[in-house]
Amino acid sequence: MVNKLKVMVFFCLILLGKQILAQTSVDPVVSTSPTDGNADDPTIWIHPGDASKSLIIGMDKDAGVYVWDMNGNELQHIDQGTSVNNIDLRYGMQLGGQLVDIVVANLRDAGKLAVFRVNPNYSSGDALIQIADKNSSNNDIQEDSYGVCLYRRKSDGFLYVFERPKGGGKVRQYLIKDDGSGNGVTVTSVRDLNYDGGTAEGFVADDELGFVYVTEEEKGIHKYHADPEKSSERIAFFAEGDGIDGDREGLALYACNDGTGYLVLSSQGNSTIKIYERQGDNRFVKTVVPLDDNGNGGLGTDGLDVTSFAAPPNLPNGFVVVHDEHASKYHVYDWAKFAENQLKICVDGGDGEPPVADTTPPAPPANVSISVDE
Repeated sequence: MVNKLKVMVFFCLILLGKQILAQTSVDPVVSTSPTDGNADDPTIWIHPGDASKSLIIGMDKDAGVYVWDMNGNELQHIDQGTSVNNIDLRYGMQLGGQLVDIVVANLRDAGKLAVFRVNPNYSSGDALIQIADKNSSNNDIQEDSYGVCLYRRKSDGFLYVFERPKGGGKVRQYLIKDDGSGNGVTVTSVRDLNYDGGTAEGFVADDELGFVYVTEEEKGIHKYHADPEKSSERIAFFAEGDGIDGDREGLALYACNDGTGYLVLSSQGNSTIKIYERQGDNRFVKTVVPLDDNGNGGLGTDGLDVTSFAAPPNLPNGFVVVHDEHASKYHVYDWAKFAENQLKICVDGGDGEPPVADTTPPAPPANVSISVDE
């Protein structure tokens, strides 16, 4: 019996070794110029008319928001005069009677949102136009805000923000909308999720399927309904093991138009990327090791973002943007290199259409009547 157990353990170790050896290492196609020294979280904007003019938007916790072109050249730096923590983007918000693409970043010490609209006709230093900052009224969030993401409700186009302080507190959801001036926003709390976990920084919402994911750094990923009119209770929990070491950090969505795709997670302790199915039970499927522009691993990966949209000529298969802690910049990888023969590639979501938002004007927010207990 003892010998049989030894044999079983031996073969388990062999299988584990094969799994580790099967990790995919990927070189970047391009890297951005560095920030001032404390980079963290990126987001991606795809130009609706010419994908080669798409943008990589990132942040430095101490120095503000940065914008780069698809060759990694810095186009813009906007100092916020206070600490910035994470960043996210959505297409097609109603503002001043127009549909605009917006970027939000949580201003951690100020307890405010920084909000920008994307200028699709940018030249160099005007890619982002700021419409709310640390001094703006009616855009209050919780102080010490750490994780943040946007969610656009499919049924009516309403736009929401999720965030949570680092030191504890609520995962809070807010409605964000035009303040009536056409050049500003109001942010209104609508509910709290039933989250009782620890530090959470990696947030992402799946607009199409209606879920929001909250990454608890030391334990795993919590899954909730994103619609504020649905239950606030957790509906699933995953990413507890899977070779993750240290903190679970950035989380992003690779979305295909048929409802499939992947959740892409940063495992900071071993500088790897863990990939889970978007659909079903969010099954773990693959590990990827991102390398820097000198072919070295150990990036200390923190924030990341991913898109299925192409940005030719260098990134025809969609791409991944990953933070490099040591160089304080971001590396950009071809999704096909992440996928190899194991993951799906659905260029431009799968049907070749650019990311055009629903043009139906949102109804008045009278049906948002959920209160929050302070």
